[in-house]
Amino acid sequence: MKRFISLTLVIFTMLTLFACNRQEPAPEETPDNTEEIIDVDVPMSEIETEPLETEPPVVYNTSFVSCGDNIIYYGNVRDAKAAAIPGGRTYNFMPAYTSIKDYVASFDIAYINQETLMCGEGYELSYYPMFNGPQDLAYDLVEVGFDVINIANNHMLDKGGDGLQKTIDFWKTMPVTLIGGYSNKAEYDNVPIIERNGIKIALLSYCEMTNGLTIAAKYDTYIPYLGEADFKAHVNSVKDKCDIIVASVHWGQENVYTPNDAQKTWAKQMADAGIDVILGHHPHVIQPIEWIKGENGNETLCAYSLGNFMAEMAAAGNMVGGFLSFDITKVEGESATVDNVLFEPTVFHFPSNFYNNHIYFMKDYSEDLAAVHGVRTYYKKPINFDMLKGIVRDTISEEFLPEHFKSES
Repeated sequence: MKRFISLTLVIFTMLTLFACNRQEPAPEETPDNTEEIIDVDVPMSEIETEPLETEPPVVYNTSFVSCGDNIIYYGNVRDAKAAAIPGGRTYNFMPAYTSIKDYVASFDIAYINQETLMCGEGYELSYYPMFNGPQDLAYDLVEVGFDVINIANNHMLDKGGDGLQKTIDFWKTMPVTLIGGYSNKAEYDNVPIIERNGIKIALLSYCEMTNGLTIAAKYDTYIPYLGEADFKAHVNSVKDKCDIIVASVHWGQENVYTPNDAQKTWAKQMADAGIDVILGHHPHVIQPIEWIKGENGNETLCAYSLGNFMAEMAAAGNMVGGFLSFDITKVEGESATVDNVLFEPTVFHFPSNFYNNHIYFMKDYSEDLAAVHGVRTYYKKPINFDMLKGIVRDTISEEFLPEHFKSES
């Protein structure tokens, strides 16, 4: 037993000595290509770091184009009947619009003020001063690309309450948003909101008068007379539901190139109420475009009159109209803005026989066409190409005119 214990002690002693005498291996040298160890005493602000990648904000955009009074006279109807395609509709108005068709169709939203009623069956066609045009026109306007149709104007009661309601009912069958024609007060107060490309647009419509005509009490059909209380109420009803508010307004004095005091007062009140864009018409000539500052610091785009789009009237100024276009842009989480405002002038042309009516971009018009215009050859009134361009330059601020037009100055 003692020998066993002694042997054990010997073995334990030898192992202890071996462990004490064992040398630790030298540390390996750090290769030259290893990462440098960061000194923990260096402030983090001095350490170069890669920026974190963030998603860019979502940007929504939609394009809007508008034009003025589309009025149907006898010459337009006779011309459209002559252009009818065999086996098709009775009236073909499309030839008058072919030069501007692709332009209109290129926008997300296209607005037109359709001045004349379209009462349909049971109503004879009629012209100045009490208008009623063919419903065939509506199909051509839709084909051109117009999808917002305004009918609030001084001629909306030319065929009484029945004629107006039949026009409203007809437009409701078309693939458009109708404004200015309301079957009842509730419909008038239920402001339409359309959405394009993530942008929501509320559409208001008013007219200053209806040529002294009134609607009989038996009709629910509602006339949207211009009034501050109404447009304030409409703005309040939609301001939290849309990105932008556009108002169509039929106002002003015919054949006058400057807005009157009433127009200016209405426009300022609309800007104060929060309306973003005002599309004016009725004077049958163009009037200025301007930005109006609202009481809350907002900027309202106001076109006091877009002039005539198509109308066989008797003076050179009645032939000048134009497209007001703009972009509506919204960065997610921010308010929408109105940008890239442009006025592209147009000329409505008709010769002395009133056939081959046509809407031209002013940039494509010529002195040769002006020389045979019906204003000169039929009405015996002065018109020439320089006069037409001069009307635009004298009325519309250069900031809103296209470069090609300004370069001609």
